[in-house]
Amino acid sequence: MPYRAGGDDAVVGTTVGVTTALEELKSRGSTLLVVGSVPGSIYAQLSARLLGEGPDRRRLLVEPRRGPERRLAPVERWTPEWTRVFRCRVAARRSAATADASDAQGEPRPGQWGPDADPAAGPGSGSDADGYGSAVETVEGSIADLGAAVGDTIRWFDDVAGGLDPAELRVAFDCVAPLLSAYPDPAIFRFLHLVSFQIRRVGGMGHVRLSRPLDSDPVRLLAPLFDAVIQLRLDGTDAVHRWHFRDADVVSEWLPVDTTA
Repeated sequence: MPYRAGGDDAVVGTTVGVTTALEELKSRGSTLLVVGSVPGSIYAQLSARLLGEGPDRRRLLVEPRRGPERRLAPVERWTPEWTRVFRCRVAARRSAATADASDAQGEPRPGQWGPDADPAAGPGSGSDADGYGSAVETVEGSIADLGAAVGDTIRWFDDVAGGLDPAELRVAFDCVAPLLSAYPDPAIFRFLHLVSFQIRRVGGMGHVRLSRPLDSDPVRLLAPLFDAVIQLRLDGTDAVHRWHFRDADVVSEWLPVDTTA
């Protein structure tokens, strides 16, 4: 279905269409695009719920800087096989004079993070622990280097778990904005397509933040890559969100952020 702001003819209650569609996404693996120009604290509230509660979640957070602590409050297992936090410091693409063609386009180099690449226990390039030990790392380099770190870590989780259960892996990716400022749109599209594939392949649930309006050009470009788009907004002083499911032809009502499953 097309993503649109409004669409009241497709709006249903939360007890039937939305709940069913969300359970389907959990059972088969999915990625979500979170949009809307709202304060970071509002996004963090939603992101914390999407990352799940309980000790049996494996979590990967990819953020450009230290994020709000509330997202990490549910984390009980601060060891690399359960929790990874990447602080991404991605450089702009290099010129063709100093990089091969694939690097210049921001594409993964062969063998780096395809399905047959070797898993890595520590794909990050440095420590940025903030008191959380080896779970927090800095990932520097190009968009391809970031893709390698994310893909290798997802495979690492899958290997350590002996095969991940549906929705066991939760991924939050907050680095689209710096990537958009450093790379052309086609490179971002390819990158997120591969990230989404890696998450779905192991039955995980990922969400990607793009703090732009639903009808903006970047959202229109990237939305087809995702199973659902979640709009965030402030209704007075209350944070609310709305789900647009791609395949179920379902759009939710505006819901309090704290109702997210």
